[in-house]
Amino acid sequence: MSLRNAITFISNVDTNADLRKSCYSCHSQVELLEMLKAQDLEFNGDDFSEAVNLLLVKCQTYEQAGRVKEVAAWFSLFR
Repeated sequence: MSLRNAITFISNVDTNADLRKSCYSCHSQVELLEMLKAQDLEFNGDDFSEAVNLLLVKCQTYEQAGRVKEVAAWFSLFR
């Protein structure tokens, strides 16, 4: 379930303005993960890494892979 939540987060963070604004209000990864948990998107850093790898394998274009990598880089800034 948490892997699915991480995949959902990666897929929606670019297109869901409300989710993105909520994420920007967080000052640390712990705070971000707590906020996501409150929104029923609970996952941890390992789940996120696994989701990134899974999505990268499924990418069919460089653009798709680039978008996943951008979200991963953005998420890493919360550490």
